[in-house]
Order: sequence, then C-alpha cells, then structure tokens
Amino acid sequence: MIAGTCLCGGVRYEVEDDVRTLTHCHCSMCRKHHGAPFASFVDVSEHGFRWTAGEDAVVDYPSSPTRSRRFCEVCGSVAPSPMGDRFLVPAGNLVGALGAPLGLHVFVGSKAVWHSIKDTLPQHVAGAPGWSGEVEPPTQHSVDGTTHGSCLCGEVSFTVNGTPARWMQCHCSRCRRGRSAAHGSNTFYPLAQFAWRTGRELVRSYRPPDAERFMVAFCTRCGGGAPVERDNVPFVLVPAGLLDGDPGSRPQAHIHMASKASWYVVVDDGLPQFAELPPA
Repeated sequence: MIAGTCLCGGVRYEVEDDVRTLTHCHCSMCRKHHGAPFASFVDVSEHGFRWTAGEDAVVDYPSSPTRSRRFCEVCGSVAPSPMGDRFLVPAGNLVGALGAPLGLHVFVGSKAVWHSIKDTLPQHVAGAPGWSGEVEPPTQHSVDGTTHGSCLCGEVSFTVNGTPARWMQCHCSRCRRGRSAAHGSNTFYPLAQFAWRTGRELVRSYRPPDAERFMVAFCTRCGGGAPVERDNVPFVLVPAGLLDGDPGSRPQAHIHMASKASWYVVVDDGLPQFAELPPA
C-alpha cells in the first residue's frame, strides 16, 4: 500500500500499490480547486483504498450536479473523492513511488494560457474516451494590465495589476501537499499590485508548525486555493492556478527540484532548475 496525507497530517489514507493510470487534468475547476497549473490523480477501486485517519475532517463541496470535491478543513489539502465504485486520489499527497503508471493529459482545451505541456504523453482536448464533461476555455479577465482571479466557487475573488515580481514552479513536499498537485506555481505580487474583491472573510490560512515562512490559504466554502498574506511581508503569494487570464509573464524557474515527486518528469522547458532555492 502507498500512504497519502494532507499537509497538516490530520487526513490520512492508503491506496493499493498497483496504480495503473496517472491523469493530469487541466480543466478550470481543477486549477482553481488546487491553485496549480493542473491536477494529477490516480484512480483506484474502492477495494484498493482505505482511510486510516481524519475522514471526519473532510469537507464536501458539490462543484457540479455530478461531482463533489473534497478537502481537509484544517489545511485545505484536496482529499480523495469517491466516483462510483472508485476513488480519485490526488497524487501530490501520496508518499512513495507509484511505479510506472500510464500518464495522460485531459481537458487540455481548458488549460491555463500561460502553461505549456512539453512532455509526450497523450493529450485529450476534453476528457479521455468514456469520460463526460465539456471543454471550458479559460475566462479572459485581463484588461489593461489587470487580471482577475478566484477560488473554485468564486466567493473569494481578487485582482492583480501588472506582472508578478517573481514566479516560481516549486516542487517542495509542502507545496505538493498543500496544492495536492505535482508542484506549486507561485506568483509574488507587491502589495500595491494586489486587491481583494470579495470573500476575504472566507479565507483560512494554515502554517505547518515546523515551517518558518511557508503558509497556504484556502476558501472554507469550496477548499479552493486563495492568496497568501503574511504579516510584515511586502508581497502577496498568489497561486497561479487561480488566475483567470494571462498575467503577462511566465514562470522563471523550477525550485526545490531535490524534493520533486518521483512520478513527475520535468521535461526541458527552457527554465533553469535549482535543487533548492536559486542564488540570492
């Protein structure tokens, strides 16, 4: 069995080690729920999944008439969701090797305009054969240098102006568990370039006890990612998956590659790669 855990460690589970498929989903709902460029899931039978702790801390949000998305009420990590007689489990929260599952990209017709897929895995404009769901092109809320962003349910919303001061693809274990994805994609905007629109009161923050600076934030209604504000820090961390339009720049580097998920391959995309942080 392969263990899985949320960022705070309160929600824990196990999946069978015979994982055959790894699906990278680029739909707008997955991006906003995770706050990441895409979500990565393994699909296991109900007999190959079991909770080991914290199921009572899992919150359900009905994101559509046929789909409920789940998250930890303490840290916001995405939790496994039942789909009929199977479970969709976020790969970013799994601890250990997955073997060599078949990988594929779905809903690439809805992918973030700033994200490029560089690998050679099969790509499906909508769902894979036998899936339901329609392509939802990204909403282009970028006008005169102002870009809108929101959580999954839309109750938490904000704007950013201009381009971020920094943009990193972070592969550290905290980002993977906090975003429940292959990696985080973190933009940093100066305070003067960021403004809340709605729902700030719905945002909850979580910082691991052993973290000096790391923190995540999420919408308590849907579990979707949210901007991170920290006291006495002149920047707001905005998970790039929340942005509705093109922010006018692109990621600058891959960082914490020494902690990269064993199941995710970073294909050369022209960005520098650093084992930890880039030189100051």
